[in-house]
Amino acid sequence: MNYKTITKMRKCPECGTSWVDKPIPKEYREYYSAPYFFSRVIGVYDRDLDRTVYYVCPDCNHRFPV
Repeated sequence: MNYKTITKMRKCPECGTSWVDKPIPKEYREYYSAPYFFSRVIGVYDRDLDRTVYYVCPDCNHRFPV
């Protein structure tokens, strides 16, 4: 599962909780790509590897590999 797959998902496949947060204000949308909402998914970054290593659902703490 990669970033594009995660951002297209609107809910956690494990617990079913919505990951859709507030809409991105129209004046800032030129800096983002669709869909225009903030996501609640947490990306866990590893400094040594210099990359995101997995994503976490903020509600059930299920890990999704990159």
